[in-house]
Amino acid sequence: MFELTNRDYAHFGFDDYDLEAQLIAIKGFLIRSRTVEDEEAAEIKRLAKRAEEIGSEHLIGMYTDAAHASVYSDAARAAAAIGMLAPFVENLFTGLFREIGKMEDDYLGRDKDSKRSKLSRAHFWNPHVMYASREPKQNLTAGIMQLAEATRLLPRLPVDTTKVLEALFEYRNAMLHDGFEWPLDRREKFAQRVKTWEPTWFMSALSNHKPWVWYATEVFFARVLDFIDEVMDAAGAHVREVYYPDN
Repeated sequence: MFELTNRDYAHFGFDDYDLEAQLIAIKGFLIRSRTVEDEEAAEIKRLAKRAEEIGSEHLIGMYTDAAHASVYSDAARAAAAIGMLAPFVENLFTGLFREIGKMEDDYLGRDKDSKRSKLSRAHFWNPHVMYASREPKQNLTAGIMQLAEATRLLPRLPVDTTKVLEALFEYRNAMLHDGFEWPLDRREKFAQRVKTWEPTWFMSALSNHKPWVWYATEVFFARVLDFIDEVMDAAGAHVREVYYPDN
């Protein structure tokens, strides 16, 4: 008899989405992008070697231009990758908590179908909202962690969940709003944030010995992909054991 796996249960809240097909597309893009990046790096290295061998000012200029352009090419690939991975993770947690909310019976008010009860319930299960000491605020990472704690999903999640989410969404927001070359203060602020995460996750091109263009590394992208698998397995196990214990 066919038996559902934990990962199968993670898909219960995504009837309108094909998460696995999305992951295949994302992984395919990252592989092709890395191949192109390696080819460009090899070409730049070839130009540099040739310029050094013959001492041609023209070739030296070509090498310099190519190296300069590669900064933006690398940033473009990082932006494209983060532009797929961050929304995927955001949608993963949003859908997960939406589905858990449907299976829970708690609500506010004697009449659970009243407008205020329904709005309060929807507000509670929205991971984009975190409950601060005074009033709710928009903070996706904090909202996810609060809901993970409230649902008792937290012990199942990877130990570096907070760091992965912070790095993923903060880099996504910076690239989305400021493009490749961020304002100077944002570059410096991100340099401080990087120190709180894994040192291999980000690197930057330098200008006057200061951060210029920030990149998410292949190590970070690999960690995010592994993180997605770990979260889906953890979420599926949680849904299975809590809401379908007899299956």
